[in-house]
Amino acid sequence: MRENKISRTQLMCLLWAGVMAPAAEMLPALLSTGAGKGAWLSVLLSAPLVLAAGWLLAGLAGERGLPDGLTALLGKAGGRAVLLLYIVWAQLLLALRLRLCAQRLAASGGRDGSLWYFLLALAALLLWMGRGRLGAFARAGQIFLTALLATAGAVLLLSVFQARPERLFPLWWREGFPVARAALPAAGMAGWGLFASFLMGAVKDQGERKNWYWLSWGLGGMALLAAAQGVILGNLGAGLAAALPSPFFSLAKSVGIEGAFQRVEGVVAALWTFADLVMGGVLIFAIRAIGEELFPRSAGKWIPWAAVFLGTALALAVFPALGTAEEWNNKLVPAGNLILGLALPAALRAVRWLRGGAHFVGEKPGRPKI
Repeated sequence: MRENKISRTQLMCLLWAGVMAPAAEMLPALLSTGAGKGAWLSVLLSAPLVLAAGWLLAGLAGERGLPDGLTALLGKAGGRAVLLLYIVWAQLLLALRLRLCAQRLAASGGRDGSLWYFLLALAALLLWMGRGRLGAFARAGQIFLTALLATAGAVLLLSVFQARPERLFPLWWREGFPVARAALPAAGMAGWGLFASFLMGAVKDQGERKNWYWLSWGLGGMALLAAAQGVILGNLGAGLAAALPSPFFSLAKSVGIEGAFQRVEGVVAALWTFADLVMGGVLIFAIRAIGEELFPRSAGKWIPWAAVFLGTALALAVFPALGTAEEWNNKLVPAGNLILGLALPAALRAVRWLRGGAHFVGEKPGRPKI
């Protein structure tokens, strides 16, 4: 079972590599409407909410994983009811991620009628990864995060010299409330990573000083997102950033070095598929972990197939019928992530405290996951 185990660093790499996909799509357009030039500060102000969500979920998961922790806390019936909520939401997020990534690749390719091709290709890749070992997927996630950070760093560094400080400053006291209010959708965007907590049962080195370790990764990730937000706003301005569907990819269109390379937006959009694959893989492995709790005998065999098939069907049929994927991504998803990543875990931690701290209902030994 050694290759089923992952390190704390690998788990954090999976989380932040996956979050980079919705961050590029939703920030800063999601925040600029209300927060204006202070949208970059909203990302920093959302950090306490993100850290609180991580602390709550990690406390519920413990060293056995969140599915075991919820079942032990609420009993078999109550734990399964809550797990069903999470698995339904994970399935919706998987379908949304497939649709958004396929749309971005189709748009960057400039060819009509290619959405089906990209979506089915992505689904096949996710199925291949989801049926494999978590350890192998985590090692790939580390490589993907390195490539994503290098790509984002290159785009932002080449753009920072064109940024105008007056698009970020000054911030007046009357702008404080909109900036603080925009911290909620920013935290909801980062809430895409909540399903990484379902993989904590596979983390092998949960030892001393783990709180400081998680804190440094959380603060570092949000600080980098805030810096990226500032560069994008400094280049585009709040009004244009709010109007564009994907400000980061729009910024990449203006990146180039005379005599070296020009118009790299297609390359950036293609490389960002790594983030979509990591996010989709995290969702599938989380669904597998939940399935092992709900259907312990056969989850490892058919759950990845069912998750990818259902996600593909929803991506092709549901979002065009009930609204665009962008509307779901910008309006409903942040609220749902806040409920399932912050509000519900806080209520469950309160239940555990009322029942006597670390004493669970139906305590049982952990078992190897995934």
